[in-house]
Amino acid sequence: MVKIAGYGGKFLRIDLTSQKAYIDSLPSEYYEDYIGGRGFNSRLLFDLAGPVTDPLSPEAPLLIAPGALHGTPVPTASRSTATVKNVLSGGHGDAHGGGYVGSELKYAGYDVLVITGRAEKPTWVLINDDKVEFHDASELWGKKIRETQEALKGKFSSKKIEVACIGPAGENLVKYAIIADGVATFGRTGVGAVMGSKNLKAVAVYGSGGLAIHDPERLLKAIKKYSEIIKLDAYLPPAVTYGSPRFMWHRVKHGIHGACNWRLGDFKWQQLSPEIFREKHTLKAASCAMCPVRCRRDMMIKDGEHQGEYTKIEWESIARSMTMGLTESVVVIRVITAFNELGMDIECGGDAIAFAQECFEKGILTEEDLDGDSLNFGDAESILKTIYKIAYREGIGDLLADGCYYASQAIGRGSEKCAMHIKGVGVTAGDPRGMPVRAVSYATSTRGSDHLRSNPYVEEIATPEEAERMFGSKEAADLKGVKGKGRMLKWSEDLVTIGDLLGTCKWAFYRAANMQYLQEKGLNLAGEFYSAVTGRETSGDDLMLAAERVYNIEKAFNVRVGMRRKDDTIPERFFNEPNRGGPNDGAIVERDKFNIILDEYYEARGWDPRTSLQKEATLERLGLSHIKDVLRKEEQEKGEKLLL
Repeated sequence: MVKIAGYGGKFLRIDLTSQKAYIDSLPSEYYEDYIGGRGFNSRLLFDLAGPVTDPLSPEAPLLIAPGALHGTPVPTASRSTATVKNVLSGGHGDAHGGGYVGSELKYAGYDVLVITGRAEKPTWVLINDDKVEFHDASELWGKKIRETQEALKGKFSSKKIEVACIGPAGENLVKYAIIADGVATFGRTGVGAVMGSKNLKAVAVYGSGGLAIHDPERLLKAIKKYSEIIKLDAYLPPAVTYGSPRFMWHRVKHGIHGACNWRLGDFKWQQLSPEIFREKHTLKAASCAMCPVRCRRDMMIKDGEHQGEYTKIEWESIARSMTMGLTESVVVIRVITAFNELGMDIECGGDAIAFAQECFEKGILTEEDLDGDSLNFGDAESILKTIYKIAYREGIGDLLADGCYYASQAIGRGSEKCAMHIKGVGVTAGDPRGMPVRAVSYATSTRGSDHLRSNPYVEEIATPEEAERMFGSKEAADLKGVKGKGRMLKWSEDLVTIGDLLGTCKWAFYRAANMQYLQEKGLNLAGEFYSAVTGRETSGDDLMLAAERVYNIEKAFNVRVGMRRKDDTIPERFFNEPNRGGPNDGAIVERDKFNIILDEYYEARGWDPRTSLQKEATLERLGLSHIKDVLRKEEQEKGEKLLL
């Protein structure tokens, strides 16, 4: 058992096939090299899942690891990582949630939970310190998320049990099924499908222990400093007032809605404004563990036919509702509620439905293909019906349950142009046309299309002088600029990866009104918090190095499954079809600018610009000799280059 303050110190492995649990320790170097959370998981996935491992096979692992600071008093330290072989891309896959299962794992003594095998029948697992029990989940199978949570928590009314579970979508192996951790979710890359493939309905955790803090006085000083900064940081007040729906104003400002399957930069957004949701629908403002910002919002329909329906709403769920053409707040709440309760990622699910809507609009799909129904943009009832078909794999839903990429491959007939994905994963966040580094950031994400792998907004807050000093060119502070953007992207990816290692919030730590606050929170205070909690003296630069190390492990995993530069790209629509309407009207992603930034990015990473393969010297510099050796061995077996 590793004894470091702030950590549980143990490693729990559960084999569902044999119904046995094994307690062990991680190698001590994991704590220095990978820190925790996503770092632990990315290294373990590399070791436990090979290039030919089927993500839904019994041997494929499901890993859950709380961030290094999760469970401590550090502000916003509420995040855990669930990691799998990506069900949609076949490469690295993970998802991050702000619930309480991670902290209970640490209180039970565990820094990582690894689940393999497949139970003979539906099963739920109870973890209580060193005791692990396997229970029949037949009575839970088929239940939605909220029903499952309530049923299991009701069995333990005297204890603070935390539950991670799947809904019908996970049971039916929808490729973008989620795992729900209370009201939080592990949302991306099909983690819920992996859990469902193991006949695992839920994991309930209760830990009776606590976590040591190495230097409580130093920790309190750092907390005070953090509190002072967020009071000054102009970025945070709108988050406190409106929650994440405040991002609507950013999309309106730049004309990057991605409405109606990523075609419209102008859209009827007024009934989806932050003010509408705040005034008409807010049930309560809430927070993840230890968070002073309270950006989480529970929204309710307060009158009319659907009065009483409620769910947690985040900005991206509103954004993907617009991708499906929805314009009314009540309808959006109904749609998001359906996705949440059935246990599906609305990012990929919204893209899959929008794909089918455009195919129907263009005559590629007919009413006969759609089980006798129509499927138009903005048609609430047809969208809701399709959501249920997807979750239960009925009719056209069986096809769309595999995501827009696989659906387009099955349909053909030109539908491929309507499938908005990167590496098989549905496009997220805002339209990148006219914002070249945002486009490249989606392409280089190690888990498929994703804005949270880099938070590609540094160009919006850096001054020209800061950009020149940090990234080599004043142009890096210009939204339309190119020079320095590849170096900026590499820096930003490493910066936000720190949050996934520590378990801190990417909003409250890794977004700010200016570069001074961003670096003070995300680097200096991050190092100070980690040092105070663990007693391991660690600077922001040390954390950046660990983050770079983890990003390279994930890249190496993707290289092993065949991903190269050709895969670090975006849908052709963004290159060839101008954005329609709004401040960004007529914009495209200029391919030459995209490639210039991508070249610079690879150079900054120490990867080969022609192929994107990593260089041996880069892995050696990062202390990743083991990764290098695996790549060299597989090179000989495959007869193709995996490393330069």
